[in-house]
Amino acid sequence: MFAAFGQFASSSQFYLFGRNRCTRTGWEKASKAYPKPDLLQDGKNSAIDLSDRVFMITGANGGIGLEISSFLALKKATVYMVCRSAERGQAARDAIVAESKNERVHLLLGDCGLEKDVKRIWREFETHRNSVASTVRLDALVCNAGALLNELTLSEEEVEVTFATHLLFGTYLLGNLAMPTLKATPSSRFIAVSSGGMYNSKFPSWDVVTSTGNAKYDGQFAYVYAKRGQVLLCEQWAQQQGDAVKIVSCHPGWVDTGGVDKAYGENKKYLEPLRNLWEGSEGIIWLCIAPAEQIEGGAFYLDRTPQVKHLAGPFFTEGSFTKNTPEEVAEMMTNLHKWSIGDRPTHQQSMIKAAQHRPLEATDVPIDLASFMGNWFVLANIPTTYEVGATNCIEMYELDPKRPHSVKVTFEYSFASATKEHSYSTSQMKMRGNVKNTTTNTFWTIDPKMLGLAVPLGMS
Repeated sequence: MFAAFGQFASSSQFYLFGRNRCTRTGWEKASKAYPKPDLLQDGKNSAIDLSDRVFMITGANGGIGLEISSFLALKKATVYMVCRSAERGQAARDAIVAESKNERVHLLLGDCGLEKDVKRIWREFETHRNSVASTVRLDALVCNAGALLNELTLSEEEVEVTFATHLLFGTYLLGNLAMPTLKATPSSRFIAVSSGGMYNSKFPSWDVVTSTGNAKYDGQFAYVYAKRGQVLLCEQWAQQQGDAVKIVSCHPGWVDTGGVDKAYGENKKYLEPLRNLWEGSEGIIWLCIAPAEQIEGGAFYLDRTPQVKHLAGPFFTEGSFTKNTPEEVAEMMTNLHKWSIGDRPTHQQSMIKAAQHRPLEATDVPIDLASFMGNWFVLANIPTTYEVGATNCIEMYELDPKRPHSVKVTFEYSFASATKEHSYSTSQMKMRGNVKNTTTNTFWTIDPKMLGLAVPLGMS
């Protein structure tokens, strides 16, 4: 009951919070309170010179990533656009160069959901920077690439795509690779574009977030879990790095993008009025260029302001439903490190392991009950207490003519004599099988017999 209330409270209160803060109306209200003078008071026409700065933006060929890249290029920054599609990435890069007249816009092709691609992207960045500058610098890394899939989808490296792209490789691995360069660059920052969706849950167990356990896959919550993970990761890294790198997570609000169309379809009307791209992006741009002393490391930002990270308690208090213990966060960090360097099982290995703890399920393929009758020799099984050490195990089945959908079951097993070589003692257990799904005959319960009478335990 507590869990049900916690989920209801966190989800319903996030929606109400979002209606107030995350829509276009919320942005208009927040932007009026921005301190003056405002770096971005004239929007894209703001007089800012970023010619000495270097930025990397993932997911840069569309939506928020494209908007951020376009602005930075207009202000003469060196911009590295990380894009998965060569065609869309090149088209986006060409459009930005045409508008900004800034040739220092570079395309890095790769999938942020793949370990090998993220490592290659970083190598190509370092190689290019070494070829054009005496030192490699990076003023801000914006981890914006993501995916939201309704069906469980594995990458070619056998990692669930949403988790891999948003958290494991697209944020953790790329951030780890970039951290030495960020630390060497004065006033640098690391920005993970998370989502208010993270308000819906704590970070779950590792088998759930990686989709390697027995839990049914839920695409919306796979996204939620990854976004909560980004917030926790930024908290941990901010504690580790202090002021050497300003590390934050952020929420763009509810923005009218292709991703929202794909994820919500007609239901996006419940998020209206949606923000346009500038309204969703300018708070992230501010995090990229604002004086470092104005940024709170480890915070979760919306519209240039740190926000609460939990909304699961009564009357919009934090509550505890979406909070992780320090031990859970430490476990997350350990597992992220291991998985990001290839120390992870294949998905098939994980599913085999999970299956060992999964209750058996009846097949929906019908069997002919009469054909199933007879003696079955047990060659391999998961032994019960009675079967440990037994040999010559035989299961005997016979239809009970007096009881419809009932089977007489005899289990026979032998044990080697402890005193006589090649001598065995044989025992039998008698039971009654009750067929429960009579359309397929594949799910039975068992009533053991004592003194010839069936004890109605209904074991399955």
